[in-house]
Amino acid sequence: MKYLPVALTSAVSAAAIASASWLGVAALLVVVCALCGAVALGWPQLMGVTARKSLSAVIMAAGIVAALGAAVVNQVEALFFWSSVSLAFGVMVVFAIQVLRGSGRPHRLESTLGACTGVVITTTAAGWIAGLRYPAGMMETANGDGLSGLRVRGLVPYEDWEFWGATGPGGELSVVALSAFVMCVGTAVACVPGRDALVLPLVVLASAATSITVALLWGELTLLFAGVLGLAGGVLLASFRRLLILQGPPEQLLSRLAVGAAPVAAMGALVYFTERLLIT
Repeated sequence: MKYLPVALTSAVSAAAIASASWLGVAALLVVVCALCGAVALGWPQLMGVTARKSLSAVIMAAGIVAALGAAVVNQVEALFFWSSVSLAFGVMVVFAIQVLRGSGRPHRLESTLGACTGVVITTTAAGWIAGLRYPAGMMETANGDGLSGLRVRGLVPYEDWEFWGATGPGGELSVVALSAFVMCVGTAVACVPGRDALVLPLVVLASAATSITVALLWGELTLLFAGVLGLAGGVLLASFRRLLILQGPPEQLLSRLAVGAAPVAAMGALVYFTERLLIT
């Protein structure tokens, strides 16, 4: 029960992202901003840092600016540009806050490192929006070769059903929904009680199997891409589970919400860059 708020936050966040991916970029933008808010409110408390209000504001602002940038840019090359800008300015503002606090303040190093980590997490959440807008999934390679040999057609014709169609706003397969499903299943497996030596590999394998299975059943996607995406999500969740077990459950509710939302937010960058690397 002590880990229940963490698991529920992770599962609900992933389910909200999957649902919003059907509604389009605007709905996903709202969900990502809420995700950044959950991380921003609880992360300074989790790190035990001082100047929590100001640092929470910086963490949230950096994530929102990055998400807005990914939602409004017109060029594919600029989808993650504002995440880089927000990360840079967010880190600079964190250092500026520490300088303005004056000399002799306690836990200055911990505050700086903790806040910078929070900025990294919220700015990478924009990858969910960038991943939805990136023209992926139904695209063929330029010469009809390369990864196309691993491309498969879904066994179940969901694409012919309007409500169940796994397409994004541009008509392409929503990799965001696939990734969110992986996070939901991985979170459920991570809640299995047992030794890390058994549960952690199980989380990775279950995430990869979920991704490949959904790719087989649901639309056109390369098995290589699905496998890499599932492995990335599984490793991320397994790492957070290991860290959580070592450190113990956070004491405050906001901290627990931040821990649950953090891996889902960080998965955004993996989704986007996996698309850019493996789908051309």
